[in-house]
Amino acid sequence: MRILIVMIKTLVLARALPILGVLAAFAFLAGLPPLCAQKPPAPLELTSDDSAVYTSVLRELYQAAKGRPIILSDQTALGVPPGMVGNLPVQGPQTITFLDKISPEARQNYEDINNHSSLHLPSPCKLAPECTLVDLADVALQVKDAKAWRKFMTKHANTPGIIIVSRIGFNRERDQAVVYSGMSCGLLCGQGEFTWLVKRNGVWAVESSNVVWISTK
Repeated sequence: MRILIVMIKTLVLARALPILGVLAAFAFLAGLPPLCAQKPPAPLELTSDDSAVYTSVLRELYQAAKGRPIILSDQTALGVPPGMVGNLPVQGPQTITFLDKISPEARQNYEDINNHSSLHLPSPCKLAPECTLVDLADVALQVKDAKAWRKFMTKHANTPGIIIVSRIGFNRERDQAVVYSGMSCGLLCGQGEFTWLVKRNGVWAVESSNVVWISTK
């Protein structure tokens, strides 16, 4: 499974880097240099399945609801999970067991569509009752240290943090999906995970998730 191999190699690299903060890692591994101009990513047109999968992930993993605002990166993450700096990786066998349950087609599709370039999510965000899309390069300047993070989280009361999602891998029948999401809530606060979803009777729901990194004090 190439994605797992890439993930492990990235973990090794990340542990050798200075601790820059989880959000800085979001920007770096999502191919989003905070201070460098670059060509805007292509807009992503969401299908009904895309929207339903993202909505389910935000609701079930991040408790998206009225009064629980979601702050979401306006660009998708790449295939390598972002936010690896200052992390505590989970054991590899756990991830392998998790991925083995998912349709090989969905896993392959995930790898194929996430290893090229980041894409823009359409605005306005309609994936949660209260959802705001943000540019991570801009946000990174607002949360450059612990004090700035506290100010940001106070301003955005009751938000779980800043969230980034990958594009979604589907199987051919489009009844199984795998997606990565990462959340940062401070310099050393956040986690990232793969989520497996299944569509039954026309409704997408989270089957299980597997944490691939945790950042904590």
